[in-house]
Amino acid sequence: VTGMTILNNFTSAYQAEAIAAMGIAQKINMLPMYVSLGLSQGVMPLISYTYSSGNDKRMKDSVSFTGVASVIIIAVVSVVYFIFPGFFISLFMDSDVIVNYGSHFLRGMSPSMCIDFLAVGVFQAVGMGREALIFAILRKIVLEIPALWILNILFPLYGLAYAQPVAEFVLSIVAIIVM
Repeated sequence: VTGMTILNNFTSAYQAEAIAAMGIAQKINMLPMYVSLGLSQGVMPLISYTYSSGNDKRMKDSVSFTGVASVIIIAVVSVVYFIFPGFFISLFMDSDVIVNYGSHFLRGMSPSMCIDFLAVGVFQAVGMGREALIFAILRKIVLEIPALWILNILFPLYGLAYAQPVAEFVLSIVAIIVM
């Protein structure tokens, strides 16, 4: 919520159409985000049970399968969003200006949270609550909010849409190393 509020505050410096387009793009981008969240939350009991029983191979296989499935889903959605962004934006608003802004935003927002969500799920499932909290702080406060500032300066308005994917990319690398 904090990240979205800050993003909306940055966007409010631009036209009302830009604000509408950003809101629409954010809502469309929530669909794959919730699929990733569902996969990471759904596998948590299996990870927890296999971890506590000492079945490390099955636990690692579960994490790997979920990670690969999440990345494939996110990649397919990203390609579809990149090729047809105007179609999705126009489902919500039939304004050429909003569709144009929204198309740029949706391409930039490219869903990317699957590895981060999975890492947090794994950390929670194996009792590493501190690491899960650190990742939440890293995601928004340390990475995404500064990326909003920097990218808005470098690429006014359009850079805002890239802050979350940039933060998630960095966090995904950290997640893979920590896991």
